[in-house]
Amino acid sequence: MSEGEGALNRKNIAIGCVVIGLLLPVLNLTVVSGIVSDGVAEGVQDILAEDRDELSDWEDPDWLVSTSERTYFANSITNLDSLEDGTDTMPILEKMGPFVYNVTTTRDIIDFNAENGTITYSEYDVFDWCSTCTWTDEDGVEHASMDGNTEISQINILWNTQKIAGVGTGIEYGEIFAKAGFGNSMIQNDLVNRAPSIWASEEIASQVQALGSAEALLSGAYTSWNDTYALGTMTPSFSSSAATIMEGAFDPSTVTIINPTTGESTSTCIALTCDIGPMLVAGMGQPSETITPLRSALYGYSDVEEPERTHIDWAVYSLAGNMFVSMGGGVEDLRNATDLNDRLVEVCGSSCDFSMLDPSVLDYTLFGVDESGLAAGLIAVEDFGGIPLHGLALFLLGAQSDAYGTMESYGMGLTQVLALADYAGSWSGLLGSKEFEMALVGGSGLMDSSDWWQTAFGGEEPINGGYLSIGLNRGSFEGLVDIGADKASEILYGDEYGLVGSYSTAFVYGELSGLSLPTAPNGHGQVEWTDAYVAGLYDISEGDAAALKSWILDFMFPQVVPALLSFQYGASAYTTQPMNNWLYGWSDSVLEGLYSPEESWVKLETNATYYGSSSMDQDSDGLPDYLEMQCGSSPTDQNSIETDWSDPNCEPMFDGLSTGDFTVYMMSTGTGANNADNMEHGIQRGYINSDGDGLCDFKLDSDGVATYDVPCEANEVYGMTEYLPWRAPHKELSTLSLLTDNVGNSNTVWAGTIGGIADADDPFSVNLAGYSVAETVVGEEVTYKEIPMIEHKISLDPAENQIQGKLIGSGTYVDAMPGALPVYFGSEVDIKVEPVTNVAMYGKGISTFYFDYRGPGSLNPDFGAETTKSVFEIHTFSEISDDDARVFKGKVLDHMGPFFWTDFGGSGDTELEPVRVISYVSAAMYVGGLALIAVGANNLRKMEDVVASKEEE
Repeated sequence: MSEGEGALNRKNIAIGCVVIGLLLPVLNLTVVSGIVSDGVAEGVQDILAEDRDELSDWEDPDWLVSTSERTYFANSITNLDSLEDGTDTMPILEKMGPFVYNVTTTRDIIDFNAENGTITYSEYDVFDWCSTCTWTDEDGVEHASMDGNTEISQINILWNTQKIAGVGTGIEYGEIFAKAGFGNSMIQNDLVNRAPSIWASEEIASQVQALGSAEALLSGAYTSWNDTYALGTMTPSFSSSAATIMEGAFDPSTVTIINPTTGESTSTCIALTCDIGPMLVAGMGQPSETITPLRSALYGYSDVEEPERTHIDWAVYSLAGNMFVSMGGGVEDLRNATDLNDRLVEVCGSSCDFSMLDPSVLDYTLFGVDESGLAAGLIAVEDFGGIPLHGLALFLLGAQSDAYGTMESYGMGLTQVLALADYAGSWSGLLGSKEFEMALVGGSGLMDSSDWWQTAFGGEEPINGGYLSIGLNRGSFEGLVDIGADKASEILYGDEYGLVGSYSTAFVYGELSGLSLPTAPNGHGQVEWTDAYVAGLYDISEGDAAALKSWILDFMFPQVVPALLSFQYGASAYTTQPMNNWLYGWSDSVLEGLYSPEESWVKLETNATYYGSSSMDQDSDGLPDYLEMQCGSSPTDQNSIETDWSDPNCEPMFDGLSTGDFTVYMMSTGTGANNADNMEHGIQRGYINSDGDGLCDFKLDSDGVATYDVPCEANEVYGMTEYLPWRAPHKELSTLSLLTDNVGNSNTVWAGTIGGIADADDPFSVNLAGYSVAETVVGEEVTYKEIPMIEHKISLDPAENQIQGKLIGSGTYVDAMPGALPVYFGSEVDIKVEPVTNVAMYGKGISTFYFDYRGPGSLNPDFGAETTKSVFEIHTFSEISDDDARVFKGKVLDHMGPFFWTDFGGSGDTELEPVRVISYVSAAMYVGGLALIAVGANNLRKMEDVVASKEEE
């Protein structure tokens, strides 16, 4: 080899060393580090999958029973008194909290399908107030957990729905109260007029017998009258009319044929020796050109020529009137009448005798007002929420439900209670029926309380005149409505549109929404709810329809029903109770009164049991009701004490009444038929019959149609769907397809919502506490605890999430009734997902519940106005722990990228053994590459020095 060839060869070798030296680090930076990074990432994914592909992987005690914290805030009303008395119209709120609770979630695996890659499990939560927990605000300041027994005042969330559901019942009770007014009037008439009239008739009969003839008594009466007024010397003849006047007169409008064959009939006697004769004659007034013809026709002297007829009429009027007045008829100060007890005995019977009791007892029985300001006496009346509330109604309701309690409160004996109940009940129509002789007020026929109510409801009050304050002729409609009793009966009790039935709720829907209910289950067929539409329903005029619409919307709904709920159940528009009860359960007085104590419980959050239900003991036997209900005996049977615990081995799962069947979830494991792209994503959810009642709350057929309260086996799974439970198709159908429009969004599918794993680079679906489902917006890469993460956010618009359908859950169109429970749900969520594992390592959410205080029928609230305010907040927060972050960084992140080798596989809990050898090789490649570069460069420099030296020579 020549010297030139040798030099060239050495130069090529030097250049090769430099090139190889450069390639080794580049190869390490690109190929080897990429292989390692991909290997680490794939290894992580393999670990995630391997940790989920067998049943034993899911039997981790920390997953089966886990505990987290949940923080609440409540805005409590501070001006409650001013709201209740009408001084204020909008609440003033004070934010209370934080209330921190430990939430223990218990899961029970029902099925694991490795081939399909699914796991099905039941789940329930138990909430416990945490006294030692703290909540950290945005400024990093810690706040101690506020006592869960702190009382919070807020709107009664059931109030509007109970008002809506109660309109039909309110009309029934309105009728009862109105009929009590009729009974009040009748009893007053009995005491003021009927009893004296009876005494007068008896005295007249006695005098007829004493004188030997009716003619003699009438002649004497005429003489006495004429002597007093000296109006003439005429001596009228009573021979043809005396018998009729004294014994034979009857009201022809009351004739009833008893036997058509014989013509036998009955009628109301109005003769002077009959009970009502004296008061009828006296009540008609003195003879005149209009009165005398009427009276003479009734008493058999209409064919007598004038002026004799008038003189006969004066004799009749004088006799009856003077006798009636002398017996105390028409007394003005009834309360102070010395013969008050005698009057009552006369019309009610000897069992109503109060003569042996203190006079105050009779006074209270007739005129009393109780300590709460409610009328208690049979002829007492007091205003209650704008409604005339008659003591007669309260007495009868009390006597029917608790006769002995009524005895005690009135101070009378059982005999008097029962007799008065029969007497007053017959007049009011609550217990039997008693008819009023309409001739006494210039009318015809007989009228009981039902006839009176139906006549007065849509027209003039037929006895006293004027208009009922609780009828259609109220307010601006007074005097404008006259529909007749038959039409009133149709409106109130008709089969199709009767308002005392279920149609009252549909009527309220029309008033609040301005639309009729759909005529088709798909929501089609709605028309405007106008005067003309309502007029067509009942075949009445539009003016009468306007009065009827106003009667429902402006009177029954806002006045009568609330008064009824308050009077009968002690309910009100606002509730004050501890935070524990608000969240996890309270017994509602209306539901308890309508159903039973065990069916009266309400909640906002779903704890395993209703808070406070463990101490409920209806029969006061010392055994909590939930134990008796689940162990064989009746919690309401006062005689069950000896038979309690029919199953001595019975051990209820919880202390308290169950809130219902547990939720069941089917979730992807990310293995088998389900790949890692949907790992821990929801597939279906439903329920398991776990509450011991032997019923599945509902079952769905193949078409998705629900049947409710179906007998089923214990632990039977049912109702599995891909939807949010309250937004499922069968729920939509139950509301006549009105639910979605009322909610404000069509995001009904729960399937696909994440558990703890999601694709960091793409939007994903999140279940927001069961109230809504929303998709995240992908944000920027951020670093949290030295771990790169992709930020995902949700900003849920409350205007598009009206949640009364979930809170009410009636399974009817009431769930979509505008403003029935105007609660709106908003949520701000921040989730940070680590892109290698796709595990959500940070999550923070603030869910806010807003209430529209404008009232039922209001839509589209302004969330910046004082009429719509936050009432509750839920704060949740979770993050990777500092230790886990350190380990994750050491085991995963530090072993990825071009300098993965620098920790040589790590050590301790961050060691990743498979990377250790590669790390040494990579280090050798870096060192070797640098050495080759140095050697090659050095040789090239030497060669250049040699060349330069030769050139100098």
